[in-house]
Parts: sequence; structure tokens; C-alpha cells
Amino acid sequence: MNLQNSNRLAVALPPPIGDSLIGLVLVNNLIRNGYRPVVFGWVAEQLERWFPHVEVGYPAAYAGAFDTVIELRRTDFAPALSGTGETLCLSELDAYRAPNHMVDRITAVAASVLALPDVTRSNGIAVPAHVQRGRYANRVVIHPTGSHPEKMWSPNKFLALADRLREAGLQPSFLVAPGEYAAWRQIEARGHEIHALARLEDVAAWIAESAWFIGNDSGLGHLASAIGVPTLTLFMRRGLARTWRPTWGPGDIVLPPDVVPFGNLKEMLWKRLLGVNRVMTQFHSLQARS
Repeated sequence: MNLQNSNRLAVALPPPIGDSLIGLVLVNNLIRNGYRPVVFGWVAEQLERWFPHVEVGYPAAYAGAFDTVIELRRTDFAPALSGTGETLCLSELDAYRAPNHMVDRITAVAASVLALPDVTRSNGIAVPAHVQRGRYANRVVIHPTGSHPEKMWSPNKFLALADRLREAGLQPSFLVAPGEYAAWRQIEARGHEIHALARLEDVAAWIAESAWFIGNDSGLGHLASAIGVPTLTLFMRRGLARTWRPTWGPGDIVLPPDVVPFGNLKEMLWKRLLGVNRVMTQFHSLQARS
């Protein structure tokens, strides 16, 4: 696809945090190859200071303003940005459907479909000057939730993990969304801190000033990885990890023991099979390497 004839170029990011951070890899590659896309999506809006090279737009001010609109997958607002009502949806391209990691799918589209000569896996995130990276050397962020309940490890096991981390001289710090706080506030009765930060930029700062991040397969793991915080991610299946594991910064994954032969059974039983000892062992390995 030739973008040379596009006077105005837009990129519409999908709502999930991880998908948006991966979509910003495309934005970063467009910029490094001389384009100036306007980027839309709530993640870009709330992390605007973390992507100072990105021009962030708001849909209401750009109706029909663009010759070319790129979206990772279909959104409600992207067609209204286009002068023709048409968009280029990456998820419908063959290059995007290859059985490899999502970031590699984006770079493949950038190189083969958009013909960009200078391509990187980075999304270009930059920690603002007011944020002190690694300020709390013993703090381990625990993100026990996610957008898909079936991917969320047992709350009791997360609590037991926090107890083990505290016994090891570390400071577990639970991080949840404001709407999840009521369901998790019992953590405080166990002597652990829990935070429900309203804005994603505050979440990013909290993670950046911590030493490690442990969480389910979710967008905040990608955010921690992009920032460079060592990240341990819990996955139900190896196939999901191959496609979605955070890969920008130092990190590792932990899977349940491979004792169940069928994928459906693995998804049903993984929370029971994945024990706290296994997670702690993998964390200590990551800790030693980082």
C-alpha cells in the first residue's frame, strides 16, 4: 500500500490496553519513516505524556478529516474519521494473521504491506522526567485482575503469593481498577496495600517506580514490559503465551504443569494446577536475572 498520496493519516487504536500499546508500534514505525499520523483512542489520550512524539486527536474534532485511516480491528469511531468512510483494518490482512507474536505481526504489516523501510518492535514509550524509574527497589506490583475472568488466577493464591513475597523481604503492592476495589479491599485486612488509580498515566508511574510486576495475561503486563520493568505473566496455555506474552522488557511466563492433554481441559483446570510454589520459583529466577 502506498501512503505517499495521503495528505492526512490517522491510526485508530482499539480499547484494550495491551492492543493499544501494540498498535503504537505501528504508530512509532510510521513516525520514524517520516509520517505524522494523528492517533485516536483512550489509551493514547491518557498516556500522552509517555508518548511525546505522538499527536493525539479526539474524534469529534476530526470528522471526515483523513485520506487514510488505519485501525487494528474494527472500531465504532474510525469510519467517521475517514473522508470516504472506509478504513484499512489490519486484522483482516493476511500478514496480520500469521501464527506469531502480535508485535511481530505489526512489524510484518509495517514492512510488507505499508512498505516502511525502517522498522522496529518498539512502541516508543518514554518515561517522563518526573517519574523515578525503580525508585522502590523492593516493591512488587501484583495485578490480580484482567478483562477476561477465565485468564485470572485465584484470588486466594494471589494473596498467598503476596504473603510469600513479604516473607522474602519484598513489598507486594496490589493494583486494581477503581471499579474492582470493593471486591479486593479485603487484601488490606491481610496487611497488604492495594491501590485503585483512576488514570492510566498514574498506573504507569506506579509500575515504573516499582522493581517487578506480576500479573495475569492482561494489558498492564504489556505496559510494565514496555516501560522496562521485569515482568512475570501467568498464562493458562503456552499457545496464548507465544502470541501475547509481554516481550519489550525483561520478563518471563509461568504456566501450569503440562499434565492435561487437551486444550479445553487446560483452560478449565489451569487455576487449580498452577500453584504458588511454581509461581514463586519462576519469580526468583526472574529476580536473579534482573
